[in-house]
Amino acid sequence: MSNGMTNEPKKQDKKFSTGALVGASALALIIGAGGTYAATNAGGESDDSAVVTYKGGEITRGEIADMSYDRMVPQLAFQETMNALLEKEYGDQVEQEKVDEEFSKTEEQFNSKEEFEQAIQQAGMSGTEEFKEALRGQMLVDAAKSELVDVTDEEVEAQFAKENVEVEASHILVESEEEAQDIIKQLNDGADFAELAKEKSTDTGSGEQGGELGFFSTGTMVPEFEEYAFKEDVVGKVSEPIQSQFGFHVIKVTDRKEKDLKLEDEKDRIREELATEKSASVDANKIYAELIEKYNVDVKDAKAEQQFDAVKEAIKNADEPSEESTEQ
Repeated sequence: MSNGMTNEPKKQDKKFSTGALVGASALALIIGAGGTYAATNAGGESDDSAVVTYKGGEITRGEIADMSYDRMVPQLAFQETMNALLEKEYGDQVEQEKVDEEFSKTEEQFNSKEEFEQAIQQAGMSGTEEFKEALRGQMLVDAAKSELVDVTDEEVEAQFAKENVEVEASHILVESEEEAQDIIKQLNDGADFAELAKEKSTDTGSGEQGGELGFFSTGTMVPEFEEYAFKEDVVGKVSEPIQSQFGFHVIKVTDRKEKDLKLEDEKDRIREELATEKSASVDANKIYAELIEKYNVDVKDAKAEQQFDAVKEAIKNADEPSEESTEQ
């Protein structure tokens, strides 16, 4: 398979793994910070007892406690409230077995357990249990988002139709549109596709094979490439330049055939995947605002209230029509 074209994550690629950790750790970083404030009030010493002294002054426990409260408590109060309400509302939709499964998938992206644990610590978490808690929190949000999207039978059937096809294609990858147009001109004038691929393609993996990529299914190549390759009427034709993150592709689809999938076997998976894809665009603040209203959340602390008000304001602004849309 062409190097650089596939979307599949590789074990040696730590960007995928670290990204998963950083995304899931947003909650855990906040929770972990809570220990700082708790520590400043432990031990029974008075708030004006010194933590650090220096010539002409000192830093007291009370000063640190005040700073910690101002910086962290509003976020902690909000996040802990949302954690509790998300668990109350959606907890039965997130089986711990699924959390453990997702945890294992992330761990497998690393070469060793030690490397995985080191990445967790670098993301600001104390260990694997805290990461699991953060992972569960994210999965609860995902469950909430999924309830706000709708996947129709028509969408499932359309996606199945795409997945039930595989195509065979070749491509020539170059850096600029001008180079791609020049290659297309040469092909139209009778040049051999395979020879040009060997000579010109910056994708050396497929270039050595004359640009051949073999048969592939949807989800294998970058979206721009697939958008062209899976059209029904392009077999035997040479594409116009197709731009992707890798450069400009000149694509020739050489064959197209149906696989032997059954809709009945695949529809539940497809529906779940489409729901996940759609839910990615749902604003989590909308979920938080609905939970705040449903459970009649009453914030007693003025500073903490700012965080709750910010969520309400974000939803209000998102719901207001823009000036352009209101102009006639």
